[in-house]
Amino acid sequence: MTASTTARGRGGDSSGASRDSDSVGQTGTETPRPRRAATSDRCLLYQNSDAHPAHRVFADAVNADRRHFETGARAPEPNGNTERTIDRLRTAGTLPAYDTVIAEGSAPLQTGLAYKLRRPGTTLVYLAADETFDTLSERPTRHLWRGLRPLSSRLLDGVIAVGHDVYRWARPYIGDVPVAYVRPPIVAEKYERLASLSPNSPQDPFTILSAGEAKPANGYDRLTRAVRRFARTVDADVRLVVLGEGHEVEAYADRSHVITPGFVDLDTFADWFDRASVYVQSSRGDAFPVAALEGILSGTPTMVTDATGVRELLPSRQVVPPTEAGLLEGLFDSFERAPSERRAVGREQRSLVTDLTESNQGDRFSAALAQFT
Repeated sequence: MTASTTARGRGGDSSGASRDSDSVGQTGTETPRPRRAATSDRCLLYQNSDAHPAHRVFADAVNADRRHFETGARAPEPNGNTERTIDRLRTAGTLPAYDTVIAEGSAPLQTGLAYKLRRPGTTLVYLAADETFDTLSERPTRHLWRGLRPLSSRLLDGVIAVGHDVYRWARPYIGDVPVAYVRPPIVAEKYERLASLSPNSPQDPFTILSAGEAKPANGYDRLTRAVRRFARTVDADVRLVVLGEGHEVEAYADRSHVITPGFVDLDTFADWFDRASVYVQSSRGDAFPVAALEGILSGTPTMVTDATGVRELLPSRQVVPPTEAGLLEGLFDSFERAPSERRAVGREQRSLVTDLTESNQGDRFSAALAQFT
């Protein structure tokens, strides 16, 4: 799930996907921080400084405590992840008793598995919303997860997946665990602003918008190369605007046509969507990025790769291969449509995500969790 690009909170992906750190870090020792007693019979093991905003909606819907999977701290955890296996095991051994533990991603799932070994009566649910298992074959930790498969298939009570791809990626490593599907919500403040926009999609300047973290899985290197070739060919002022953290230090930030505003406030965020001609999710692998859902809701014609879970919502013409050539072909297809046609596409696609409110998806998550508890 792609991370948020506004200054008001991290999230936006996502659900997606992803901020997951599945690496097995260095071991070490430190004085454990004190832990307060449980205030609920349910717990969401989060990562980084806090759970993804969409996952906070899920946690609130089931009245779950949010505890960091390595430190055990309640959200927010200003120091983020420690990347140390010993901390995951220590947290599993010192957290208070919960009836249900929900693991936000594959790294928190390691803590969850250790916790269930200690407390076998606990219901353990994996919230599958990241691309880690899709890329695990390229990582040394694939050996760990293959070794953990018998344990995972025995201890996991269920999976709540934000899309079909992410469960398919996980199955070789966790086994055939029962699954329910719940798409991530668009957080309320963004939903309200983006739904109020009128489809625009200007022809000149032709603004290509994307949003997410600066990480290889999001495919921005390929997108910027495709945009450079596209800009040399068409008769329009072309610009690529990439919202989110870390892009300003990437090599592509210095290329002509590329604008990297970084984190922006909600007004600026909505303004970029209002000015965009097309929204592009260029991911090499992405569970169900909320940023793409935000593009759809805004009325901006939205193009995603076929490695992005959101593709299951969109017509085939708006889905392209996750390659430079595929992205380039998709940009030409968008540009060659009249602005009026693109605006019609933007209006029509909105109905695909209008039900993805915090209230609706919170209720659906609660119902899904009830299947396993």
